[in-house]
Amino acid sequence: MYPYYYQAPQPPFEETHYYYDPYEAERQQQQAQQSQQQQSYQQLLNVLMSSIIGEATAVDFYTRLAKEAPNEYSRKVLLDAAKDEKTHLQLFTRLYTSITGKQPNYKIRPVKIQNFRQSLFEAYEDELADYEKYRDAYLMTQDPTIRDTFFRPFSDEIKHATKFSYLLNAR
Repeated sequence: MYPYYYQAPQPPFEETHYYYDPYEAERQQQQAQQSQQQQSYQQLLNVLMSSIIGEATAVDFYTRLAKEAPNEYSRKVLLDAAKDEKTHLQLFTRLYTSITGKQPNYKIRPVKIQNFRQSLFEAYEDELADYEKYRDAYLMTQDPTIRDTFFRPFSDEIKHATKFSYLLNAR
C-alpha cells in the first residue's frame, strides 16, 4: 500500500504583494507632461512649416497678381500685402531656425491666376484661413517668443482680408 499524502487545498489565486512607491504618481505625471510637450512641439513645427510655405506662396502670388490689377490702388494693396507676407516669412523662418537649429527646406507651388477677380477671391479666403491658423497658434502657447512671432501675422492677415474684400466689392 502506498503512503497517503494530504495535499493542502491551493488558493484560487496567487498571493500578490503590493508595494507603495511614493514617486510613481509623480513619474507618471512627468511622463504625461513630456508626451504632451513633445506633441505640442511637433504641432508647432508643423504649423511653422505650413506657414512658411503659405507665406512664400503668397509673396509670389500677390506679386504676380499685382501685375494683373485693373488699377493703381489694387496694385498697391497687393504689393503692400506681398511686402507684409515677406516679413511674416522672415519671422516664421527665424523662429523655425531658432527651434530646430536648421533652415527650413521647402518648395512652393505657384498659384495659377485665372482672372483677377477669381484670384483675388481665393486670396481673400486664404487670408481668413491664415488668420485663424495664426490666432490659434498664438493662443496655444504662453511662450512670449512664439506668441510675438504669431501676433503680427495674425493681425496683418485680417487687415489683408479686409482690404481684399473692399477690392472685391468696389465697383
